[in-house]
Amino acid sequence: MTQQQTTPKNGLAIATLIVGILAFLTGLIPWVGLLLGLSAFALGVLALTRGQSKPPALIGGSLGAVAAITGLITTIALMAWLIGAPGSV
Repeated sequence: MTQQQTTPKNGLAIATLIVGILAFLTGLIPWVGLLLGLSAFALGVLALTRGQSKPPALIGGSLGAVAAITGLITTIALMAWLIGAPGSV
């Protein structure tokens, strides 16, 4: 009789890494960087709580957090510029 080895499923951790990289690359685009960053961070937390591979989940979640902060700053700056733009009263 042979025992089957079960390999851990790391699909969610890999998805976190991919979304985190995309979020990091688009972090300076208002709304896009913010939404992708929050998604990557949430996926990272979910992957870690489900016991998936730590390095991709941590790296993707960290990149997502940086992108979310950058996206939040650029979104706030854009909204302040649009509200304070001359002739917008």
